Amino acid sequence: MSSDPGPESGRGFPRVIADLLDDAHLVAPDRLAELIMAAASRLGAVGGRIWLADHQQRFLVPLDGTADLEPMAVDRTLAGRAWASSESVEVSLAEGGARCWLPLMDGVNRIGVLEIEVADGLPSSDPDAAVPQGLEAFRHLASVATSEIVARGQYTDAFTMARRRQEMSLAAELQWQALPPTTFATRHVTVGGLLEPAYRIGGDIFDYALNDGQLHIGIFDAIGHGLTSSLLSTLAVGAYRNRRRSGAGLVDITAAIDAAISQRGEGDVYVTGQLAILDVDGGTLQWCNAGHHLPLLIRQGGVVGPLSCEARPPFGLGHLLPDRTSAVASSQLEPEDAVLFYTDGIVEARRPGGSDFGLDRLVDYLDRAFAAGLSTAETLRRLSHAVLDFHDGELQDDASTVLVSWHPPRS
Repeated sequence: MSSDPGPESGRGFPRVIADLLDDAHLVAPDRLAELIMAAASRLGAVGGRIWLADHQQRFLVPLDGTADLEPMAVDRTLAGRAWASSESVEVSLAEGGARCWLPLMDGVNRIGVLEIEVADGLPSSDPDAAVPQGLEAFRHLASVATSEIVARGQYTDAFTMARRRQEMSLAAELQWQALPPTTFATRHVTVGGLLEPAYRIGGDIFDYALNDGQLHIGIFDAIGHGLTSSLLSTLAVGAYRNRRRSGAGLVDITAAIDAAISQRGEGDVYVTGQLAILDVDGGTLQWCNAGHHLPLLIRQGGVVGPLSCEARPPFGLGHLLPDRTSAVASSQLEPEDAVLFYTDGIVEARRPGGSDFGLDRLVDYLDRAFAAGLSTAETLRRLSHAVLDFHDGELQDDASTVLVSWHPPRS
């Protein structure tokens, strides 16, 4: 950390942030953490560190790569509480001063926490103050730090490598590179997705995009495992994005994905999946089903049941029914409704003893999660861990989820 002599006055806060942004333009990415903590020092911090969530979202790992520093478990630490709740956590130290953890948030996407230690406690923040002070100043620093980490992460492997707790397969590498951020939200809608096993995924992938008030969602599960499955699913996503960005509707998009998979010409290769479009203003959900498990509707805090849709053949097998047009189902959501899309690994992957996690456990979990008021991101994180732990950490198939919540502002 910088050895700047003490905190700057409140009026110096804009200068601290301006200097950080100016210096970050040409700093080597692996020195960004040092730059951020130097800014924290100028604001009054006497210690601290940046922590990033690992790919499985079980641990927070230090960004600076300190060799002798153990990762912190998300579920058993104050830092983890700040990350999971997306709210700052502050504690007083026995020797005086205080330590706080502030979530690093890219929108609603949680990437880690900023740890800050101060010698004399944090002065209370005045929300009406013209210049941020105390904890509010560090919250603003955390926001700027997040933006810089996300932006600079495009130019380095340092941040990605810091998040890894084990070796990642080539198939999983391809899948993670093709994914959008795991969580996104506006005032009207929140969408989140997760893949497991995080370091060994192959055939599962999801995608989403918000365009002109329409939230597009896609989830795909390619046959098989490993690299071949990864290539199939990334091809499906590529075809999906290509036609979506051309302004095509659901029927034309399904046809394009089907053609892209079938043109591989390698026998019985296929990808199951679902495509959906949600009108984020009016709440109308339309979707197509390509041989996939039906999505689940959650209403008033509980699972109502599956959303039915006549299935077309999986992508790549459309030639088996050449005269059938993909059916498009439609449903009117109510405010605060949510829809869970999931792959078969969530309910069907078998334990060594032979049992499945199953639909009943999935429904029970969702009922409890929504009753507890968990966020979209936290609901999916805990669900992924519940499925993985049920199978003793070893999945026979990829287990992936996409959760969409519609919450229009009340008039």
